[in-house]
Amino acid sequence: MNVAILSSTSEMIDPYYLSITRSIAHYLASNELDLVYGGGASSMMEICYQEFASYNRTIYSFTTEKYIDLIPKLPKAKHYIKETTFDMKKGIFENADLIVALPGGIGTISEIFAFVEENRSNDKEIPIIIYDENNDYQYLFQQLNVLKEKGFISNFSDWLMISHNQDEFKQIVEQVINEKGEKRK
Repeated sequence: MNVAILSSTSEMIDPYYLSITRSIAHYLASNELDLVYGGGASSMMEICYQEFASYNRTIYSFTTEKYIDLIPKLPKAKHYIKETTFDMKKGIFENADLIVALPGGIGTISEIFAFVEENRSNDKEIPIIIYDENNDYQYLFQQLNVLKEKGFISNFSDWLMISHNQDEFKQIVEQVINEKGEKRK
């Protein structure tokens, strides 16, 4: 099973988020999941790469030509160079069985919305888990509630699963793994 992890490459991130990333990536890699991600070689993305590489898991790296110079820093990954970030998102989505969004910036939020829309508009069923331990996505959820109240969208909980701590996260992941296993039988 492939897990897409959405996160950040910003070097300005509080070390606490790096710790969360290491713990989440370690848990996923130790459960024999393979990594699909945006091919970053710094910060949270680098930690994801390191954890999955340490478990000898398969790593699929999607990036654009702008970041092609990072490839030598990710020798254990299978690299897919895409022309645009739209193409990059498509590659990540098409290769994921599960999507996990850690706290992140514009790119992470863009990916969340792109993947929700793909699931919603094309009747896909790729689970999307938002890891929101510190209410990093509170304003996003507030805006989605405003859109719901105004009738622009239905209940966004139909598209996203939200975990507020690592125990909740692990329960959701185990449920997804079990459901995916049942569907493959």
